[in-house]
Amino acid sequence: MNFLKSILTLIGAIVVLAALVIGAKYGSSMAKMDPKSLGLYMKMADDVLTTGDPAKGMVIKRKLVIEEGTTKQEAIENAIEVMDEVAEGYGLAKVDEKTMPRGGKFMKDGGLYTHIRSYCSPSIADIFLTFSGEFVGFMPCRVGIVEDKNGDIWLYTMSLDMMIHGGHVLPKELLEHANNVRDAMVGMIEKGAAGEN
Repeated sequence: MNFLKSILTLIGAIVVLAALVIGAKYGSSMAKMDPKSLGLYMKMADDVLTTGDPAKGMVIKRKLVIEEGTTKQEAIENAIEVMDEVAEGYGLAKVDEKTMPRGGKFMKDGGLYTHIRSYCSPSIADIFLTFSGEFVGFMPCRVGIVEDKNGDIWLYTMSLDMMIHGGHVLPKELLEHANNVRDAMVGMIEKGAAGEN
């Protein structure tokens, strides 16, 4: 019994010492962290540990609705049109697009469909880059349209929540722009997947 008490006392002392070291080293920085950051990191860790796939913890996806009597290609074209309209409503412009072969084949040749569209606002990008050059890693915002092995079409975009809430609280103007861009990207895939604006 005394041995168990000694072990538990030692573990307690190590935990307290670790907390003191972490507090001394990161205390002032931790005090500036966005209150939502811990929950985001825990959710991301849960997603990665549950699936083993880090990408699943960083993206948002929606399944494309293909109405009866509509071809897959027509549904994709409609989703793209809707997404472009939503983007424009938020001040984002399409800056690039690429259709990629999968398994060496494009969709028209029997391959799975993969299309990536990029959107950006130069004025908003400038505000982000003035704050931190590292934000370039999130630019331009992208939507992927991907056909899975079952023939279902999915719309993907990166979750911007970690960019917005994963560090210190962003300055008010930057936070407003970041939330606007996040709302645009989520709105694009939700409305695009539903096929209606």
